[in-house]
Amino acid sequence: MTIREARNSDLRAMAEVSAAAFMDEELFGELMHPHRQEYPEDFITYFERRFLRHWNDPNSRFLVGLDKTTGKVIACAQWERQGAKAATWSESLNIGTLLHSATKPYLQAWDYMRPNRAADPEKVNILEETFPSFAHHWNESRQQNWFLDLLATHPDYQGQGVGRELVMWGVNKAKEENVCASVVSALGKEVFYGRSGFVEVGRANIGPLAACGIKGGAIMFCEGHVSR
Repeated sequence: MTIREARNSDLRAMAEVSAAAFMDEELFGELMHPHRQEYPEDFITYFERRFLRHWNDPNSRFLVGLDKTTGKVIACAQWERQGAKAATWSESLNIGTLLHSATKPYLQAWDYMRPNRAADPEKVNILEETFPSFAHHWNESRQQNWFLDLLATHPDYQGQGVGRELVMWGVNKAKEENVCASVVSALGKEVFYGRSGFVEVGRANIGPLAACGIKGGAIMFCEGHVSR
């Protein structure tokens, strides 16, 4: 398997891989998108829009895993460098920041014109709505970190190591910068992240997520390498 930074031409394939990976997952699949079987294209489009919201964000990095034989996108990851601030006003005006700001009205119009029929409108934003309840885990020394926002491997290619390569990309970035790496684990993936040095420090499945029966949500940090 090979990994590289994502290109614009990878966006659709990344969304398709993500939809396949999360089809039977409890949060993005079952809770947020109960009609995904009826509207599979809308489920794919959800991930496409999700990526686009941060595509030009200077603090976000998108990676893809490729099949060595075919070059096909079989996995993807979205890493976010949290806590990073532009050193000067002029640096905040880089092209990525400007494009990121310009994308928002387009995506809002897209959401309005083509609503997500696969989603439960009362649940589709539940993760963002619950975040303030567990955001304190990223305070103080953990504020500066590389956060794994999304990791997806197509079911046909799981267990072959490409997911771990995408995880280690961010872990290695964190080590280079002497900051921690973090992730909110899906149900059953805690051991997978543990193999890359992540340790559970709290839970995200509280409040509304707990009320909806979500069992995953281990907040995990890889920080043993950080010198205080």
